[in-house]
Amino acid sequence: MEIVEQFVLGKSGDPLVCEDAVVVTAEHAAVIDGATDVSGRRYGSAAGGWWAMAACRDAVQQLPHGVDPHRAVAAMTSELAARLGSGLTAAERPSAAVTVFSRVRREIWQIGDVGFSYSGLPASVGQPRKLVDRVAVSIRAAVLAAEAAAGTISMDRVVEADPGRLAARALIGRQGALRNSIGPYGYAAIDGRPVPPSLVVVHPVPEGIDELMIASDGYPVIGETLAASESELALLLEKDPWCVAELAGTKAILPGQVSFDDRAYLRVRL
Repeated sequence: MEIVEQFVLGKSGDPLVCEDAVVVTAEHAAVIDGATDVSGRRYGSAAGGWWAMAACRDAVQQLPHGVDPHRAVAAMTSELAARLGSGLTAAERPSAAVTVFSRVRREIWQIGDVGFSYSGLPASVGQPRKLVDRVAVSIRAAVLAAEAAAGTISMDRVVEADPGRLAARALIGRQGALRNSIGPYGYAAIDGRPVPPSLVVVHPVPEGIDELMIASDGYPVIGETLAASESELALLLEKDPWCVAELAGTKAILPGQVSFDDRAYLRVRL
């Protein structure tokens, strides 16, 4: 397994607060996306998303030879649990999405919405979007459309006071209670609690595929190269800075930011 390209950039441009990471060892390649923490809780000097990302990063670096996906998930879960204090509710727990490629098993393990791609794979397979996020995105977009129609905001200029984000935050701030639960709104992430095995996607990489791309959801399109991924992102950011159409999401590009989210990209030759 050979690294062809890798890149990480935080939405603020400050690498010290970026919550995405790339990890490559002799047997595993992974992209980790710490979830934005809206609680304001700090772990030392770090936000929850960075804290969860760091725990998963360290756990992946220490995965043993030939580990299966569920033991790998358990290792990340245990590492984060050991770094958290007690008394956190499900909604308060910091979390991270992780996608890992196992060279030995030739499998992709997807816990959450870090995407993957290879030649011929439909984006709908490698870049899923959980239902609760789609609902939050729709709430935000509808509120912004209503405010624009009423003339209270202009869609020509993004401002920090985002009424759509504020409206969706009631759900965003509580959706952690659905994390690692089974049901229509349930979804997987590493948060220090057990991840139901049925929520861990195990995707065998077909024979004949010699390159694999893994990227966080800061890239709406995972291109076959970093340049292609960056180019597509730049076009979409210019076209949809409010992130309500092609980039539909729960937040826009705030003043002073370089994008709507941290981003990480990895391309490996298998």
